[in-house]
Amino acid sequence: MLPFYGRKLSRKNKNFCPRTLKANEFFFDESSSNLSKEITNSKSIFNLEIGFGKGENLIYQSQIKKDELFFAIDPYLSGGLSLLKGIEFNKISNIFFSDLPFAKFLNLAKNFSFKRVYILFPDPWPKKKHKKRRLINEKFVENLNKITTSKSEIIIATDDADYSNQISKTFSNIKTFELFSKRNDYLSFQDNDIYPTKYYTKARNQNRKINFFIFTKL
Repeated sequence: MLPFYGRKLSRKNKNFCPRTLKANEFFFDESSSNLSKEITNSKSIFNLEIGFGKGENLIYQSQIKKDELFFAIDPYLSGGLSLLKGIEFNKISNIFFSDLPFAKFLNLAKNFSFKRVYILFPDPWPKKKHKKRRLINEKFVENLNKITTSKSEIIIATDDADYSNQISKTFSNIKTFELFSKRNDYLSFQDNDIYPTKYYTKARNQNRKINFFIFTKL
């Protein structure tokens, strides 16, 4: 699985101590007991967001689906800090998050079956030499198959046309998921109860086409 590329903590948060974030009860890592504990004692429906950004969609989803549990992973600690502020402000108790890359999270989540997996505006790595860094490839989709069950939904949005084509091709090659819906209008988020995130708003303001996919597991 691909390594993480880039800065984990933005310059504006340079004085923030990551240990403060990682000590929070909602944060988990490879040494945490949170995951195994929640598998046994939590709500029955599990959801996952990969690359949660500032956590806007997570906060929204957790409040309209209070009987469901949300896990979220993103290597950027600055995003985790924003998410934690939202969790504390809204007194949310059904989100657990981490800076683990997907490959390491997969080892912890092998006993999970996620109902929904959100992947909203993954880094498109537009340069040809960097495309191998893209999150969504055939190995990634095969791994999604391990942590989902029949009728699980994979919800993806991207405003990069080349990445959109790669996503379509990748899922069609794997055959374990079928395309339930593909749209490229701005109402796709609203109609599917997805929060208009920072990157959604940026794409819309720049009149960029947003390709919105829902794949369902067979």
